[in-house]
Amino acid sequence: MSLDAISKIEVLCHAQTREKVLEKIESSGKVHLINMSEIEQSEDMRFLKPATLNTDDLSDKISSLKKAIQFLEDEAAGEMNQQPSIPPSLSEKELMALSEDENLLEKARRAWFIAIRKAKLEGTEKELEQERNFLIEWEGLPVPFEDLRKSESYLLVAGTIEKEGIQQLHELVNENPLFHLEVIQKKKKLERVIAVFHESVSREVLQSLGELGFSQQDFGSRQGMVKDNLKEICREQKLVDSKMRSLHEEAVKLSAEMKRFRILLDAAGLLLERLNATRTARASTSVFMFRAWKRTRDLRSLRKNLAQLGEVAVEEIEPEKDETPPSPITETTAASPYTLLTDMYGQPTRRDPDPTPLIAPFYALFFGICIGDAGYGIALALGSALGWYLVRRRHGNPRLFQLLFQGGLASILVGIFLGGWFGISFDSLPGFLQAPALMLNKLVPGYQVGEAGQEGFGVSKQFLYLTLALGLVQLTAGIVINLRKRWRAGEKFAAVVDQSGWLLATAGLFPWLFNHYLLNGSLYNVNGPLDKVFTTMLAAGALLIFIMGGREAKGFGKIGTGAYALYGIVNLLGDVLSYSRLFALALSSAIIAQVINQMAGMLVNELGIPVVGVILAIMVVVAGHIFNMAMAALSGFIHTARLQFVEFFGKFYDGTGVPFKPLRYEPKFVHIERENSK
Repeated sequence: MSLDAISKIEVLCHAQTREKVLEKIESSGKVHLINMSEIEQSEDMRFLKPATLNTDDLSDKISSLKKAIQFLEDEAAGEMNQQPSIPPSLSEKELMALSEDENLLEKARRAWFIAIRKAKLEGTEKELEQERNFLIEWEGLPVPFEDLRKSESYLLVAGTIEKEGIQQLHELVNENPLFHLEVIQKKKKLERVIAVFHESVSREVLQSLGELGFSQQDFGSRQGMVKDNLKEICREQKLVDSKMRSLHEEAVKLSAEMKRFRILLDAAGLLLERLNATRTARASTSVFMFRAWKRTRDLRSLRKNLAQLGEVAVEEIEPEKDETPPSPITETTAASPYTLLTDMYGQPTRRDPDPTPLIAPFYALFFGICIGDAGYGIALALGSALGWYLVRRRHGNPRLFQLLFQGGLASILVGIFLGGWFGISFDSLPGFLQAPALMLNKLVPGYQVGEAGQEGFGVSKQFLYLTLALGLVQLTAGIVINLRKRWRAGEKFAAVVDQSGWLLATAGLFPWLFNHYLLNGSLYNVNGPLDKVFTTMLAAGALLIFIMGGREAKGFGKIGTGAYALYGIVNLLGDVLSYSRLFALALSSAIIAQVINQMAGMLVNELGIPVVGVILAIMVVVAGHIFNMAMAALSGFIHTARLQFVEFFGKFYDGTGVPFKPLRYEPKFVHIERENSK
C-alpha cells in the first residue's frame, strides 16, 4: 500500500556513447528523465550547456511516411494489405536494421512522390471539370471568346438574366434598331443571352440591361470557339485520367510493402523518441549528462547494463529541496486494473498511500451491486474475457477489460444472492437458483416463501440500508487511512485527536440515526443505555472536531473555523446517503430487465401470429437485454467511480503527485521484443 522507493540519479557519458546510453535507457522502460534544459546548473557545471539536436528533418520524414501510408491504404482499399490484427514481433536490432534498408527507403520516397503527384493531378482534374461545366453552359455561344470584347464601333456582351426580365429586354430591342439580342440557353430561372449594340447607344443600353437584372459574364483570357475549347478540355482530362490510373496502379503495387512501411514508421518513431530524449540533457563538445528518477530496486541493474557500454558513470544524487519526485507504483495482479481509475483522478504524492488496492475491493463490489444480475454478470465476464484476450494478443493494455471482468464476477456473486437472472421472475427460477436469495429474502420483515406478490430483499428497504452501511464502512476506512497517513507524516498527536473526533462522530451518529429513523428501534432499545452511549460518542466527536478545526486560527477565528469543521458532519451524512445510488441503479436495471421479458411475453401470447411473434420476442429479448446490460455497466462504471473519487478519496487522498513517466516508445504497428519484455 505504499509507493515504490525512488532515487535521483546522474548519468555521465562520452558523446560517442550517447546513442547507446539512450538505447539502454529507453529499452529498459524504467527511467524517468529530468529535463535539465530548464534547470539552472551549479557553478561547477557551467561548462555544460543544454543539449541541442535538430530533429526537424526526421520529423518531416515521419510525417511524409504517415501520409504516404494513408495514401496507399486509400488507394488499395478493399484490394490488399490491410493492417494485420496481430502486430508482428521484431527485435530492436531487426527494427533498426529495417530503417537502413535503402531499397525500402527508396520505395517509401516513391510512394510519397506518387501521393504528391496524384494530389496535384486531382487538383488539375477538378479545375478541368469546373472549366468543362462552365463551357457546357455556354456551348451555344456563336462567336469566339475574343470577339466578346469592345471593338471600334460596336460592343458584343454575353451574360445571364432572369426569366422575368427577358420580355422587357425584347421590348428594348424592338425600340432600339442599334441593339440586337439572342438567347443562347434557357434555364428554369436564368437565361443565357448574347447582346450586340452600337457604341453610340452603349451607355443607354448597358444602363437598361442593368436595370433589368442583366449580369455580364467575364470570360477572362479565353480564346476561340466554345466547341474547340471543349475538345481541348476533354483531351486534357483523358491525359490526366491516364496519368492518374498509372499512378494508382503503381500505388497498388507499392502497397504490397505496406507491412514493411508501417514497421519502418515505428522504427523512425523509436529513433525520434530517443533523439528527442537527448534534449533533456546538458552537454559539452565531448560529454553528455542526464539526470533521471529511477526505482531504487532497479538502480543496480541499470548500473550493470550501462557499465557494459564503457566509460559511463551512474551516481545517486540528492533531490533539490523544492523538487517533487514522481510517484512510481507497482501493483499486484489483482489490483493492477484499477490503476485505470487512479490515473483518471491523479497520481499520489509521496505522502499519499497507494489508493489503487484500497479502492479495488470496494469498486468491484459496488460495480456488481449496480448491475445486480447474475446473468448479466456472466455475459459481461465472458465478453470482457474475450476483449482481454484480443487486446493481449495485440500486445495492448487490457486494464479496462480486466476491470470489467472482475466487475462481472462481482455481479454474478451479487446476482446470485439477489435472485437476479436476466430479469426472470423469482418464482419462475428453479429451486437451486432461489436458495441463495431466500437467505436474504427472509431478512425482509413479513416475507413469506412462495407468497405471490411478496417483494424480496432486492427491492426492499433492507437492501437500501445495506448499501448505506457499505458506504459507511468505506468512509470509515478513509478516515482510518487518513489517520495513518498523517501519523507517518509526523502529525501524530494532531492526527490521533482530529481523526478520533471523526471516528467517534461516525460511530455515534449513524447507529443512533439508523435505529431511530430507519430501523424503528430494531437495532437496540431507544430508551436503553446504549442510546446514551451513542449520543455521548457523537457529542465527544463533535467537540474534538470543533476544537481541532479552529486550533490554528486566532481570536474569534477559532470559533468560526471550528464551526465550519463541525459542519463537516452534515457533509459526512450526505456522503453516506450518496451510496443509495447503488440501490437505485440495481433496482432500475432489474425493473428494465423485467419489462423487457414482459414485452417479449406479450408478443408471444397476444400477437396471435405464432412464428412472427416468437421471432419478434427473441429480437426484443436479445436487443433489450444487451442494451440494458450495456447501460447498467456504463452507469455502474461511472457512478461507482464517482463514489471513489468524491466520497472516498475526499477523506485521505490528494492525487496531486507527479506521474512516473519512463522513457519508452510505444509502437503502433509492431511489437518490439525487448530484453525486459516480460
